[in-house]
Amino acid sequence: MNVMTSIRSLPSLAAGLLVASCVAHGESVKLDRNIHFNETPFSAYFYQKLLSGRVNVMDGPWPRYLNVVSGLVFGADGTVYECSARRRMDGKFFWLASDTVRWSTYMAASGGNLIWQLDPKQRNYTTKFYDPETGGLSTEVWWQGADTLVASGQIQDTWPRALADACPFLEIPSHIRINEKQTSLRMDELRQQDPDAPIRNFPGSHLTSPGRTGLGASGGRPTTTKAEVEAFLEAQHGNVLINNKRIGLTYVRAGDREELWRIASGSMGHAFWDVVRTEDEAGEWIEVHDGPRVRIRYPMGYPFRFLPTGHRHMAFQLTDELIAHPHPRPLPHMGEAYVDKRFVFHPEGKFSVVDEAGNLVEGPHFDGTWMWTRGRLEMTVRDDPTNPYSVGWRELASDLDMQPKIWSRYSRDVGGW
Repeated sequence: MNVMTSIRSLPSLAAGLLVASCVAHGESVKLDRNIHFNETPFSAYFYQKLLSGRVNVMDGPWPRYLNVVSGLVFGADGTVYECSARRRMDGKFFWLASDTVRWSTYMAASGGNLIWQLDPKQRNYTTKFYDPETGGLSTEVWWQGADTLVASGQIQDTWPRALADACPFLEIPSHIRINEKQTSLRMDELRQQDPDAPIRNFPGSHLTSPGRTGLGASGGRPTTTKAEVEAFLEAQHGNVLINNKRIGLTYVRAGDREELWRIASGSMGHAFWDVVRTEDEAGEWIEVHDGPRVRIRYPMGYPFRFLPTGHRHMAFQLTDELIAHPHPRPLPHMGEAYVDKRFVFHPEGKFSVVDEAGNLVEGPHFDGTWMWTRGRLEMTVRDDPTNPYSVGWRELASDLDMQPKIWSRYSRDVGGW
């Protein structure tokens, strides 16, 4: 590869990725863009933290620049410092430097995406896919109804010596040191020269959903399995999730029913929807029903629609506390019949009825089951004809003198919300 002196001109790599993406990487399956979203694995907040002040070493756009190294520095001030490969008419490569593009993140319909501000009137958009296990960072662009994998690379804290030499006049931020091990402008060789350079398992990277690995990389084919999706839903029971509008949602298994709760935020109040499983000639679906209206239709096996935050819904915080500290407690909502009784909560939706001294009650009404449904705690006492007893989570919190952490889209410490 021939390296020429860098200059501060010509189209940026950010723009070039989009221009070159019309060349598809293999054949993609035609998908319905209203159903099959190319969900990125993390929120805009996560990508802001991951990229800011760091280096993206990559090859591409493919196939023209396959295995040819280029690089970006995502300046903390929003400046993109780039050293990008170009091909001459004779087929030899040279590298151009630029610091005229600005970058930022935003929450799109597909999750956390990047904005490239090329000039005051022109913006381009790309999706980045970070792999915590490898530190890989690939770029995909939607083009003519199919997603295309246009660049692969990795995220690291250092600037390769090869790029420092290829673009000697590019003044990158002073805190980024030169990686003297990375001397090759071939991507395969550069990876081998310092296998420890990629940033793996960046904090918060565990907060992702099944299948968010890129429809370009999969050629438009399924990216996860039913078993992985079901395991994810089971693990997220009672947790706060977010959709692409940063609205908080909670998946709940209420007996043999499935529910999705919308958390009140701003002008939107709480809402409770039914989760329904369906199947047709196109495959299996998870649907969210608001009465007769189908709000969401998720195709099983493709990128899952919601991201986890790692936090519990306020209602489940209450029962978590009751289980963690199983003290006999009075529950006013149980009425006069239980005014002299106390309740001890257990895992797996069970409770015991005890007297004021903490002894198990003799007779038929000595235990029962509990579950959350549509924002209310529903308790069923064995052999009690008055069943079920129900109380809203806010009233229960007041009765127990508990103050659960209130999560909303405006909470600053909700992992990526």
